Amino acid sequence: MHPHLFRTPISLFRLAFCAAFAISVSAAWAWESLTFDLPSGGKESLWRDELAQLWQGQTEKRIEGGRIDVLTDQFAVEVEFPHKWHEGLGQALHYSSASGKQGVLAVIAYAQGEANLHGKSRQQLEMIEKLCVANDVKMVVLFPNRPEEFNHRPISKNN
Repeated sequence: MHPHLFRTPISLFRLAFCAAFAISVSAAWAWESLTFDLPSGGKESLWRDELAQLWQGQTEKRIEGGRIDVLTDQFAVEVEFPHKWHEGLGQALHYSSASGKQGVLAVIAYAQGEANLHGKSRQQLEMIEKLCVANDVKMVVLFPNRPEEFNHRPISKNN
């Protein structure tokens, strides 16, 4: 065998440590993401219904103090847009406590896919995930497959 193929135990240890550290750092913001064939401007209820169908859950399950957006055998999910993440995290905590299930905050992204997240949007999701992890809440990011679609209604003027 070639002598360079063998490394000292210390070198192997350093290599393994560095590899483990690199993997843990790169996975630090490894939220789960799902993509749906929905417009980025779609109503929250559309996202809730699609997630419930995918995860085979009930929607709008009433509990004391609220309604769980999606309840599955494992998860109590709150679906929320990024600008309302504060409320969503609190609701996920409440729903988890009330149901005995893992709390999940499903954040509806505006970008079409994780590769299109830039600057402040990515930073905001990283901050939200950090707080979710600290509170034992799973975070899922929901991405649209279609660009923003608006329903423009003609404005009627009464003369």
